[in-house]
Amino acid sequence: MKFKSINKKYLILFAAALLLRVLYIYFPAFDYYAKSFPVSFSATEQYSDAKTYVELASGLLDKGYPASKGRLIMFSGYVYPFILAVFMKISDNLLPLFVFQAILSSLICIMIAKISNNIFKAELPGLISGYLWAVCYPAFIAISRSLTEIVFTFIFIYGIYYTVTRRKMENKAAFYIIIGVIFSAASLTRAILFYVFFLMAAVYLAYFFFEKRKIDYKVIFAIISFCLIQVPWSYLGYVHNDRLIIASTSGGGNLAIGTYIPGNGEFAAESFEQNPDHPINIVDKQYFEKNWSDAQRDSAYMEYGKKQLKDNFRNQPFAALKLMGYQISRFWLNVPYHHKSGIGNSINAVYTLILLGFMFIGYYKGRQKNKMICDMLMILIIVFCVLHSVTISIIRYSFPLLPVVYIFTGLGIYSVLERTGILKSKNEIEKT
Repeated sequence: MKFKSINKKYLILFAAALLLRVLYIYFPAFDYYAKSFPVSFSATEQYSDAKTYVELASGLLDKGYPASKGRLIMFSGYVYPFILAVFMKISDNLLPLFVFQAILSSLICIMIAKISNNIFKAELPGLISGYLWAVCYPAFIAISRSLTEIVFTFIFIYGIYYTVTRRKMENKAAFYIIIGVIFSAASLTRAILFYVFFLMAAVYLAYFFFEKRKIDYKVIFAIISFCLIQVPWSYLGYVHNDRLIIASTSGGGNLAIGTYIPGNGEFAAESFEQNPDHPINIVDKQYFEKNWSDAQRDSAYMEYGKKQLKDNFRNQPFAALKLMGYQISRFWLNVPYHHKSGIGNSINAVYTLILLGFMFIGYYKGRQKNKMICDMLMILIIVFCVLHSVTISIIRYSFPLLPVVYIFTGLGIYSVLERTGILKSKNEIEKT
């Protein structure tokens, strides 16, 4: 983004978002795992997945690559442990990291506002989208935690921003090469994008062919550049694990646990204890007995999960579909779980449902402005949903999609306000 292209409205939007996020760092929400309030800024006192990333960053500072207990660990990609290691090298206090994440999150407000403006040719819907990201609670998740979501979302949304705003550039080869580089970096931050990228490339080629009756061969430049970025990291994984590892070693467990019907696809200690045939009990027993590496354990989980998913649809199709529905609901709304939902989570679920409703209105209206881009963005949302319907799902995983949702939601809210007469239409303004 060029500084000259950012007017005062966007700077105010950025400043408002940053102020709220910095305040949130000092007054974070109570967390299920948290034992203190506010949560400690110390790297050594992080918990759950945040603790895992601290361990990987510590291993990187010691070994030169993300490691735990002396072993290379490819937990959801490489990029975030490197960033975290830079801040940990400076200090055990992670406050500077959290402020850095707050700045990245605030810049997303500007990017989605400009994406909306570019697609729909109207400034106000974009500003509504930007302010939704600035103030809605899910956008604050992970700012004051050493988690990958903020960095991943920033790279991911920047990739969409670049694709939308630079799509008319003359040098198409360079355009696609840069797209491949950006999304490859994003996939090394959160592994699911590896699969999303290739699915979306296939969808784009098919969509382009049916719409234009020709093939956009230059997409191959994006695929090549994407793969070239992956090569050194895949090679590093192969050297340390004697097997080719794509993107990360954390997907198999999510699949096996997320498709386990008796446990409702939850990662819950009660489920492990009550079900001897739970994937955790079966795979982890072999992991300890045979002294497997994390890559070997994840491969075992992946094979177990794929077989379990096939068996679910073969033997219990309705239960399998019901579990997929649960996972999609957890992905967006953080319900249902075996434990009772709190008041705050219930409020979040209600207004998220409302915003999703406005998203569909915005998508319908947006197709009248730019059919292809709107369809591709909606397909992107659907692809993420489908992939997370067969894995462990929590609201944190939908976090990177919310800016895309808000692009449509902003237009949906604007359209309803315009239709009800609360806002004057552009034509009426020009008449007056």
